[in-house]
Amino acid sequence: MYRSRILGTGHYLPPRVVTNADVMQMMDTTNEFIVKRTGVERRRHADPELSASDLGAIAGRNAVADAGLTMDQIDLVIMNTITPDHADPGCAFFLQPKLGLTDIPVIDIKQQCAGLIYGISIADQFVRCGTARNVLIVCAEILSKRIDGSYDGRNIAILLGDGAGAVVVGRSDDPKRGIESTILHADGRLAKALYTEAPGSGLGRREHITAEDITEGRVHFRMDGKTVFENGVARMSGAMAESLAANGYEMKDLDALIPHQANLRMLETILAQTGFPREKVHVNVVDYGNIASASLPIALDEARRSGLVRDGGLSLLVAFGSGFVWGSVLFRM
Repeated sequence: MYRSRILGTGHYLPPRVVTNADVMQMMDTTNEFIVKRTGVERRRHADPELSASDLGAIAGRNAVADAGLTMDQIDLVIMNTITPDHADPGCAFFLQPKLGLTDIPVIDIKQQCAGLIYGISIADQFVRCGTARNVLIVCAEILSKRIDGSYDGRNIAILLGDGAGAVVVGRSDDPKRGIESTILHADGRLAKALYTEAPGSGLGRREHITAEDITEGRVHFRMDGKTVFENGVARMSGAMAESLAANGYEMKDLDALIPHQANLRMLETILAQTGFPREKVHVNVVDYGNIASASLPIALDEARRSGLVRDGGLSLLVAFGSGFVWGSVLFRM
C-alpha cells in the first residue's frame, strides 16, 4: 500500500473581467444587491468559442508542469464539470486529446461543486493500491453560457463565473507529506433545491426537450437560496469538524482552510460559527464569483502561490454543492 500526496496544482482564468456594472446590463439588478447578498464584485467570462475542455486543458498542463512531470507520466485523468462541451459522451473524453493523451483511462464525474473533493478521493484510492502512479484531476466550468437573467434565475446568475483548476495526485515518499483523509457525503433528498429540470428522462413524457422547456426556463438553474445557504453552512462547518476529529486534530492545528467559493456571506457565516481565523482562509469569491467545481482547485493553487498552503503544513479542502454533496480532504502539501 502506497501513500499519496498532492504533487502539483494549476489553474486558468479567462482574461475578460465582468464587473457588477456589466451584470447590471444583462439583468435587472444592482451592485448593492449583488454585494450585499453574495459579496461578489467581479468575475471572469470566457470567449464564446471556448469550451470547458479548452479551459481544463490549460489548467491541466499547468498542474502537470508544477508537479515536475510530463504528460506521458499521467496514468489516469478525472474530469468534473456541470458545463460539458456536449451532452455526451463525458467531457473527459474531449479533454483527453487536448492534453495529448491517448489510451489511458479517463473518468467523467459530476459531483458539482465538490468535484475536486471526490476527484482527489478517487485518485487517492488508485494511487494507494498501486493501480496508478500519477492522476490528473481537472475541474472546469463555463457558467457564463448558463446565465439566465430572468426574475427566476437572477439569484444564481449574479454569482456565476468561468475558469478551470487542476491537481495532480501521486505517490509520496515523504511520511510527513501526503493526503491524510478524504471524507465524502451526499444526501439527494433536497436535490431539487438547486437543479436544472430539463432536458431529462424524469419529466414524465417521451420528449427529451421541448420548445416550452426553453421558454418556461426549465433549461436553466433554479435555486431555493435559503435552503442552499443553510445547508451549505451546516454541511461545510460539519465537514471541517469531522475531518479534524477523524484524524486526531483540533481547529488550532490547522494551518490553512481552502473552502469552496460559493458565496462570501456563506463563508463569513461558517467562520463565525466555527471560530476559525479569517487570516488562515483563502477567499477569492469577491474577484471570481462562484465557478462551481473550478472554484476549489483555483483557490488551492492561489493559496499555494501566496504561501498560505506550504509544504508540510496541515491544510483542509472543504466543499458543498447541489445534490446535495459535500466532503473534505485533509492533507500536508
